[in-house]
Amino acid sequence: MIAIKRLSAQTYELTDADKDSFYLVIGSRKAAVIDTGISKGERILPQLKALTTLPMVLVLTHAHIDHFHHMDEFETVYMSHKELSMPRGFLEAMMEGKTLDLEGTINVTTGDKLDLGGQTLEICEVPGHTPGSICVYNPEQNQVFTGDAIGSGCGVWMQLLGCSTLSEYQQSLQHFLAWLVERGGRMQFRGGHSHQSAPSIMHPQGNPLSLGLLCDMIDLVEQVRSGYVAGKPCHGLALTQEPSLLAAYGRADLVYRQGIVD
Repeated sequence: MIAIKRLSAQTYELTDADKDSFYLVIGSRKAAVIDTGISKGERILPQLKALTTLPMVLVLTHAHIDHFHHMDEFETVYMSHKELSMPRGFLEAMMEGKTLDLEGTINVTTGDKLDLGGQTLEICEVPGHTPGSICVYNPEQNQVFTGDAIGSGCGVWMQLLGCSTLSEYQQSLQHFLAWLVERGGRMQFRGGHSHQSAPSIMHPQGNPLSLGLLCDMIDLVEQVRSGYVAGKPCHGLALTQEPSLLAAYGRADLVYRQGIVD
């Protein structure tokens, strides 16, 4: 069963049993669901329809199973088609036996806007964690939905198949920072796993997503690329044959493979 938290009159945070976070933004004409979580054996649309009777569209921050598992419940789905550059076998493995029509989604790029009626969603591409990761800004409520693009308080995974090189990721983060600053830079960040912003071993007082964390991530990526910071083995997160490394700086943590350091 999905846990539901009302963030404002127009926004809900929804959390599945595995603590994956996704969101519902309600306008005057339609509503948008941002990601889907993964509730195996269940449908999420009936629970969402209990919150609003408006027609719904789905916006995917990226094509990983805990973000797009329920996309087949929606008629209209937005996603960056740069995600389709990931190996087909990898994408199908993510589907866990479901038939999900990624090619049938509507492509989005930086600068695209979705008008929900009184609520707007602006798209910014932030490739790195995946080639087509996007973040979604809602100016009326000054909140930005980041998926896994900069982590959720305890680091970003860059050790996966399909991740960008660190130089590409650094450029992506710098562009994202400038994009946010142009919009005031003081927005609320909503990550894909909000519980990870709670207190942890490395951050006992909690580590909420923020512009400061984003700046620390830019510095961390630069320091790893320059060799100033060396990652330590991270065996539990080695999801490819190549060993994974964990590096940290300030509020930012990065899990990566040596093969993407350039």
